[in-house]
Amino acid sequence: MGLDITTLRLAYAAVAILLLVLFFSAYRGTRSRLSLCWTVALSCQVGGATLYVLVDLPVGPIAVPLGDLIIVLGLVWALEGARSLRNRRLPRWIFFVLPPVIAIVTVVQELAGEQEPGAVTRYATGFAITAMSIWDLQLADARYRRVKRPLLVASVILTVFFGLRLLELVVDPVATSPLAVVATDTTTTFVIILTLVMVSFSIAALSHSDAEEQLRSRERLSALELSQGAQVQQALLPFHRLDGVQYPVSGACVPSKSLSGDFFDWNADDAHLVITVGDVMGKGVGAAMLGATVRAGLRAVRSGGPGTDVEKVMETLGDDLVRNGSFVTLFHAYLDRASSTLTVLDAGHGLALIARHDGTREQISSVNLPLGLGLENEWTVRNYELGPGDRLLVFSDGVLELFDGSLGSLQRAADVALAPGLTTMDEAVDRIREIADAGAHEDDVTVVALERPLTPARERSVR
Repeated sequence: MGLDITTLRLAYAAVAILLLVLFFSAYRGTRSRLSLCWTVALSCQVGGATLYVLVDLPVGPIAVPLGDLIIVLGLVWALEGARSLRNRRLPRWIFFVLPPVIAIVTVVQELAGEQEPGAVTRYATGFAITAMSIWDLQLADARYRRVKRPLLVASVILTVFFGLRLLELVVDPVATSPLAVVATDTTTTFVIILTLVMVSFSIAALSHSDAEEQLRSRERLSALELSQGAQVQQALLPFHRLDGVQYPVSGACVPSKSLSGDFFDWNADDAHLVITVGDVMGKGVGAAMLGATVRAGLRAVRSGGPGTDVEKVMETLGDDLVRNGSFVTLFHAYLDRASSTLTVLDAGHGLALIARHDGTREQISSVNLPLGLGLENEWTVRNYELGPGDRLLVFSDGVLELFDGSLGSLQRAADVALAPGLTTMDEAVDRIREIADAGAHEDDVTVVALERPLTPARERSVR
């Protein structure tokens, strides 16, 4: 038992409303022109179909011409959707000229008393537009292959249907042929429902493709930003050799990810060589930003002593660290270039040692809390003498993870860095870096090495 036209129209209305919601949601989610075009096209189809239903009412004389105008406008918008896959647009005049022309033809034929006024021009226009859609879809970018397949099927169905209706109207105007028996309003409604369902598959594929592309785009942007951030972070690390200073110093930082929460620094004036190594709790962008801020703060407040430096920095940045729920372990030391006295402030770091020339080692333990815990703290400094041939090694806790992770790893790292055959501090740093580069590590790895040579080099003033 077949469905009557009323049942099919109700089904069409239900499908149209659901698809309108789908198309509009897809447009809001992806901002794609295809979704927008089909939202407008379907709205026009619904509006035109509604007007056709009113043909037997007093408004009937204007219902069909106005319905034709809106239906053709919807077809034009559907063609615009197909062209959007090629990043092309229809000339604007088509939207404002073609639908009114079709409506005018319908009015003229209505006044002339024709049986189906405007039907030939309506179906001829539909045939031409859907055929053009097939052409545009075939030329669409290959990346839209999942999107254009359902659209091609829908366009072919409509092109064949409009062609058959046009042929039927031209060959058999009185509608007595077998084709006319099939090509009824019921068939028309069923074909429109079928094609709209096919288009819905295309819109769903587009939404999926756009979501994937947006995800890939965000991933590419994030990777680019991280890469640029890593380049900036590496550029901020000291790279100069402190020409004219008798204490060779070298350092490296190997991040576990793109950006590091570790930082190190050194610089010199005529009286002191300043060495800094810090480790911000956490990893990634946030830790890197806080590390850069603390490093810049320590450089800006140079006061002649590590205790005063940290006190001034904490006056400025302490509240920021607390608000961010982060803290920083810090090794900050001044080396008096004349007396070789090393004045150290260790705030929760505890991973530095002095390897004496006689083979003994002295670990520099921490006597201060890390920066940013929000607790009152007296910043205690201690002095150490560097004799000829003595070497200072400062690590971050990521170095411990390169071994067994225990505090005993500090001595093992020193054994590796200072193994026999060492001639420069660059070699000591490279030995640790090679281990870090050889395998994955969950924490950032930082090492700084400094030496007081056995034979003093003649110093020049550092400007």
